[in-house]
Amino acid sequence: MNSQIPLDSQFSRSPVVAVYLTSDAACKEAIRVAAETAEVMQAELLAFYIATPEANMTQKSARKNALKAAATYASSLGAHVTIVNGSDPVYLVGEFCRSNNVTVLVLNRPALTGIHQLFPTFAQRVSAVLAETRLLTVPGAMTVHPSFVQSEKSDIKTTLTYLFVSGTILLLATLLCYGLLLAGLSDFILLAVYVVAVMLCAAVSGSFLLSLLASVTGTMLFLSLFADIGPADSYTLWANFLGAILISMFGAAISIRLKLELRQTRRSTWNLEMLLDNIHKLQQIQNPQEILSRVGKRIRDLSDRDVVFYPYTNGLFLDPIFYDADPDNPGDHDQALLERMIAREAMVRHTYTGSLSEYYPEAEYLYFPLETSQTCYGVIGIHYEQEAPDTSELMVLKGIVSESVRTIESLIKENELQEAKHQQENTILRSNLLKAIGHDIRTPLTSIMGNLANYKMTHSAMSAQENEVMLTSIQQATLNLYHMVENLLTAARIDSSSASIKLQPDLLEDVVRSGLEYPGKINLTHPFTFDACDDLLLANMDSSLVSQVVSNLVTNAIQHTPDGTPITVRLFEENNMGVVEVIDEGHGIKDEEKERIFEMFYTTDLPGFDSDHYLGLGLFLCKAILNAHHGSIEVRDHAPHGSIFSFRIPLLEM
Repeated sequence: MNSQIPLDSQFSRSPVVAVYLTSDAACKEAIRVAAETAEVMQAELLAFYIATPEANMTQKSARKNALKAAATYASSLGAHVTIVNGSDPVYLVGEFCRSNNVTVLVLNRPALTGIHQLFPTFAQRVSAVLAETRLLTVPGAMTVHPSFVQSEKSDIKTTLTYLFVSGTILLLATLLCYGLLLAGLSDFILLAVYVVAVMLCAAVSGSFLLSLLASVTGTMLFLSLFADIGPADSYTLWANFLGAILISMFGAAISIRLKLELRQTRRSTWNLEMLLDNIHKLQQIQNPQEILSRVGKRIRDLSDRDVVFYPYTNGLFLDPIFYDADPDNPGDHDQALLERMIAREAMVRHTYTGSLSEYYPEAEYLYFPLETSQTCYGVIGIHYEQEAPDTSELMVLKGIVSESVRTIESLIKENELQEAKHQQENTILRSNLLKAIGHDIRTPLTSIMGNLANYKMTHSAMSAQENEVMLTSIQQATLNLYHMVENLLTAARIDSSSASIKLQPDLLEDVVRSGLEYPGKINLTHPFTFDACDDLLLANMDSSLVSQVVSNLVTNAIQHTPDGTPITVRLFEENNMGVVEVIDEGHGIKDEEKERIFEMFYTTDLPGFDSDHYLGLGLFLCKAILNAHHGSIEVRDHAPHGSIFSFRIPLLEM
């Protein structure tokens, strides 16, 4: 049973204006500016905020209420509100803007005071990773941007692990310093060892407080165990102590920065690798339906979760397709069916719905639409089961969906262009055919009508020889007209999808002789020879079509070569193929024309060639007929001058 839900929805995705929501009291002003900007630009309005795993525990209720009020206000102005989970605000803002093709980003600018003026602002850090996005900043009331207080808080187990690792590093550094001291190295080298150890501790923990603790501990170990300072030198002791701490903290700050940069680089590299791999695989697919199937499987493999896909076709929301992470243990399909309307809302709202999102957060699946600027192909749902999805993974999944939809649109446009090109070629072909028929058939008809009129009026006054010449001219024109009509009918027969070629065994020599009848009647100027082998060559063929190939080739030779030059037709066997050659001693064919002469309506410009009596279908039909018989045709030079047209057709076993 295929239940269907009609759905009318408009899709408009660019340009995009986004506003970053915070608990700042001036956030409403930023939302208002974003809404006005979106209205002026006729752009889509997005609003988002970052929720760390510990946000509910660390943020005060006043800030939570302020953030909720900002989200509600943004929604009331038509913004699609999205929750981004993670702990690195700058990186997450950058990824959100890139994945949603944000044109303008609006955020608050805090009123910095004191030591905070020495550090880059949040807007400056964001602009460093979003070179192509325009930033609008609105003055805020806070002295520190809310993003700074959204740092990730490690649990007790993780903290104890970092303390244990840091203690081990400092212990190993102390043992190394004892060894270096016995080797007679200076105190400067020993201090450098402790600085490096503190940097390692900072790189491992990524925490400023733990790095400060490691710096103080390392400095005290160095001063108490290895520094040569007397009891009276308290000033020197404190100076060395503070100097060592400053050096250690400087190194620790560099290590923390490098660790953050490395983590972001790894995330970006992973994102890029997944997207490039997806693009590479999509390039190998030519069927839009297969791409949609690949999207569901790809998301299932990357997320290692159950995935459901609701197709949207011809205005109808169809039954879902399931991609289970474990085929032997299928997921809860009934739950996905119960959330069908939530999936529908994702398409209506053009944004995420479902598990832990702004809309229907109690759902178990997280849904997002597969859509472009004008078309929606369906909705993808991922079974997150109320677990906060990793933002980096979610951005990659959304990037895969976007790239897949763009590939589908490219394929559809390419198919439309090919169809339009095919229709244009057919139109041109029909136009050329009508022109050719109107021009070339009129010539023999005019000749026939004119000669008949003259014969009717003057035959009694003319001699018998003059009457014979006139009747011969009428006969030649009639044969030319008959030959043209035969070619046209054959072209229509081959082009017709309803017609079929009737194959039956026949002797190739008999078919060739049948094909020589028409050129034998019109040939008054060329010596002619037919040379057939003694063997009986039997082929499975449509005799009337193959005889027409022979007729066209010999007629070609008559029309293309000077009067008096010989024409020879040879028939023989070669590699279980029947071979027919038509040899002339005319002007030959230029190398650049040897491929084109098999095109429809192509005529040469050789001297002496009468294009008024040649429609340009002969060689084209020869190739089409032989292709239908699994044969081939070619042309090559005949020494010292002229051409050899030869075709091959498979023979039957006698």
